[in-house]
Amino acid sequence: MNQTLKKNLLALSIVIVVLLSLFNTGCTPKRPHDKESRARIDLVIDGGAMRPDDLASSSSIKVIDGRSDSISANLASAIRKTERPVPELSLWESQMEEWGRVHGERFLDGTYSFAYVYYDSQRVFYNVADYTGDASWLAYAERAGELYRDDYVLPNKGGASGYWNFTHGLAEDYLRNGDGQSKNAAVLLSQNAAYAHDLTKLSSTDTADYSREVAYAIISYINAERLGEARRDRLPQLFEQSLDHLTQWFVEDYEGADGFKPFMCGLVAEALIMYWEYVSEDARIVSQLELAADWMWANAWISDSSAFYYRSTDSTNPSPDLNLMIAPIYSWLYLQTGDTAYRDRGDQIFAGGVENAWLSGSKQFNQNYRWSFNYLKWRSQACASADPPRE
Repeated sequence: MNQTLKKNLLALSIVIVVLLSLFNTGCTPKRPHDKESRARIDLVIDGGAMRPDDLASSSSIKVIDGRSDSISANLASAIRKTERPVPELSLWESQMEEWGRVHGERFLDGTYSFAYVYYDSQRVFYNVADYTGDASWLAYAERAGELYRDDYVLPNKGGASGYWNFTHGLAEDYLRNGDGQSKNAAVLLSQNAAYAHDLTKLSSTDTADYSREVAYAIISYINAERLGEARRDRLPQLFEQSLDHLTQWFVEDYEGADGFKPFMCGLVAEALIMYWEYVSEDARIVSQLELAADWMWANAWISDSSAFYYRSTDSTNPSPDLNLMIAPIYSWLYLQTGDTAYRDRGDQIFAGGVENAWLSGSKQFNQNYRWSFNYLKWRSQACASADPPRE
């Protein structure tokens, strides 16, 4: 074959690839959905192949740097460029603006005490400020953070209840603004909050009844490391417990005294995905979250109400207010696997949560907007991460 013919064939192949990419209607992420193929890709880290056992036991593949976890200012436009629109996106935005202002002003005028920051108001207001590009939201974040930090965390030297261990907003305040008091508060929470202390027996959080406390402890450890603290020896141990909590729910059918609550799985998923992003891309995170997402869709989703049930012991009672604490699992899995079923189910979960949300309570507003930005981020990244054509 002569050189001219080779060049012509190469040029033709490039044209075909480009044309196919133009007419492709599905945003295919870079990882294949085929689990065997994806495992081979995920096991290649830092240019060297690792055995599955090595990957499962490794907890120091990544080194955490002190960077802000801000939402991209371009997210609002990026999510609108996807070929498949996110349902009820405009309603999600308008309700965010309407109710966010209501709750923010109540922090500023003294109506709200630190008790109203539950589920991390500071983090939520930072999210809104980033998404909208409107700096006026930062005053709400600052005030909410001051109340939580100065009236609760610091007076108790970080000894918060396990379900009140909110370090994300505090960490962001230090990383964005250099506030040393916020750094101190976040570190104290990671050291002294219930179930986060180094003297806590691992056996005390064995069961999935403590899934939320373990998830928050994991998040607090990672946030403290983002602030310059050393990696905690308990971090990989609690990571293993979180993985096992999913097994208890979705393999062993463990319900506990209070029943299985899907939104608790959302909190566990948030911690595991944060571990993936900052510590180690352990392949079990994807497989366990696939197990969780598939089980919840088959067993906990009430299609007529466009919501998951609140708890398994009352499986006919929908709780749409909590949809947006669960939806990000599905867009993250879409990003990781390329399976459009996760995108489609995630969109239904997102839309149902937006349409039926009750946002007049600060707790419910925070639950809806603490993590739903990540749903949009991973949904848009799934398109942006498609492999480029090769020459």
